Amino acid sequence: MKLTEHFTLEEFTHSDIANRLKIDNSIPAELMPNIHLTAIKLELVRKALGQPIIITSGYRCPLLNARVGGVSTSAHTKGLAVDFHSAYGTPKEICQRLIDTGMQFDKLIQEHNQWVHIGFSPSHNRQIVLTAFKQGGKTVYCNELI
Repeated sequence: MKLTEHFTLEEFTHSDIANRLKIDNSIPAELMPNIHLTAIKLELVRKALGQPIIITSGYRCPLLNARVGGVSTSAHTKGLAVDFHSAYGTPKEICQRLIDTGMQFDKLIQEHNQWVHIGFSPSHNRQIVLTAFKQGGKTVYCNELI
């Protein structure tokens, strides 16, 4: 099902881990407005980058979220966040570009210099920018791009 010009519902629900573990990652009807909002915002991200973006993790049902080690309050479980990458550049370059263009987001995270997490809010985007990295086997967050 096509959500916007460049994004489909399947991109938001696809998960190799869910498939392997036979987890139903279908989006509940009450979360569809959030999915549509996120898809519309991702069109703005794509435009800012001038490149397609590849969603690597979109919606996660609570069981899938727990299995991948996500926090229980993850915006992924509400349909309000995605992890992605793009041919535009490195995760840091992508984040910097989105900041420089004035992109509105709730949370933007350069994750382990491997992908970008972006989350949105239907009411109040906080413009939180973080860098995640491993330290002593645990994920640590820094309140800036590094």
